[in-house]
Amino acid sequence: MKKLFTAAAALSVLLILTCSAWAHPPKSVTASWNGAQHALTVTAEHSVNDVSKHYILSLTILDGNKQILMKQYSKQDSPEQFTDTVLLKDIKPGTKLRVQVTCNIMGSKETQVTTN
Repeated sequence: MKKLFTAAAALSVLLILTCSAWAHPPKSVTASWNGAQHALTVTAEHSVNDVSKHYILSLTILDGNKQILMKQYSKQDSPEQFTDTVLLKDIKPGTKLRVQVTCNIMGSKETQVTTN
């Protein structure tokens, strides 16, 4: 019984380590503001093998600590990166936006952009 418990524990640890080796947060995030269209384009480097199993889960836009948009996804359009453009109509020039992307398996990344 003790050998069975030890083997199960060792297998569990090995499985956890293996899964976390495959999972990774987004590597980099860029955000660009188009003032004429009031559009924010966000791109995150996040290479995956299967876009429906490992993807960017959410995009969150904050003005300071106030959340102004949160968008969720069920897959990633490209195996190399995540990209989306969102319209933000009531943003004034000079606003510093925080942009966060979160992986559905592990981790997140953030950047900032100032509107013009």
